[in-house]
Amino acid sequence: MVTPCYPRFPGDFNGGFVRDLCLRLAERGVDLAVLAPRSRTMGPQDAPYPVRRFPYLPLQVAESLPEETMKGAPLGRLVQLLPYMASAIIHASAGEPALIHSHIAIPLGFAISLAPVKAPRIITCHGSDCTLPLDNPAYRPFTRHALRRADAVVTVSKYVETLARRLGARNVETIYLGVDTLRFKPPVDRRALRAGFGVPDGALVVGTLGRLVCEKNIPDLIEAAETVSKKLDAFFLVGGDGPERLRLEAVAREKGLSNMVFTGAVRDAPSFLGLLDVFTLPSSREGLSLSLQEAMATGCVPVSANGHGSDEVIEEGENGFLHPPGDAAALAEKIIEAADSLHLSKKARSTIVQRFDAEVGADLYAELYHRLAF
Repeated sequence: MVTPCYPRFPGDFNGGFVRDLCLRLAERGVDLAVLAPRSRTMGPQDAPYPVRRFPYLPLQVAESLPEETMKGAPLGRLVQLLPYMASAIIHASAGEPALIHSHIAIPLGFAISLAPVKAPRIITCHGSDCTLPLDNPAYRPFTRHALRRADAVVTVSKYVETLARRLGARNVETIYLGVDTLRFKPPVDRRALRAGFGVPDGALVVGTLGRLVCEKNIPDLIEAAETVSKKLDAFFLVGGDGPERLRLEAVAREKGLSNMVFTGAVRDAPSFLGLLDVFTLPSSREGLSLSLQEAMATGCVPVSANGHGSDEVIEEGENGFLHPPGDAAALAEKIIEAADSLHLSKKARSTIVQRFDAEVGADLYAELYHRLAF
């Protein structure tokens, strides 16, 4: 399992979806090892399989590339790409694996496509590895090469599958990563959770959770909160950290939104989501948001921007609500509609349990491994 993102220390959210998949595959008897980049922020972790960290600079303290996405990384970090990829190729070529499974087409999917190994190759595309080359032609040849060399391409949503096919991928199928529905479930006592967080009793609690970057469109949520607050007794929680956080907090203060709290990094996602009645996802770019699926499993009524995989999990008015991307007024309207439709929380959870359970995704990956390796 070759991945650019894997938790670097206990509680790290970075690459948690890869770790969770690995744990489930190990439970199914898959003999696997993880190959991930070394970085300056690392600590020991326990796993029932080897986690090998490949070095790519002489000093670990300088290895910062894994801390950013390619799109968000400054030039000073992107210059690390050549030694990063060269080291990945060297370490992936060691041994005789039955197959190699890479997460994210660029850069490591491309690097592994160059590795001199005979094992079948799988690439899982998560979204940005397809949208980035479609937006920026400079990345396109590398992505096309990686996808065309792969024996199988897996995508996290039908939406991403469409993008991967546009980039030349063959032998493509969608496998939803899914949610641990035993971990993400409605809280036994939501009022107790809210009391501990200082949420006013009786308020409608609306929130979102994710990395605070431009694509998440949090300004739309702030504008919608201003409208909703004039009509409902509502409290807004924005979970997560990122480069946009300080600016967003300033915008919320300027609008006088004392009922909007930015929590910073969230280490206990089930408890955070358990605070919410309504989960919002105003993003302009997703593959298929895991946070959205986790919120629905927790019993939140979802309100999401339409498209980008969200329409694969939300059926308008049946288990949640969709609004046009970039339309803050429509987002406000849907939040108000969701406030009158909190009974849809049960349908939201049943959708995840029935169609997006992580155990199903792990079974499908194990079957794919068996088809390619034997």
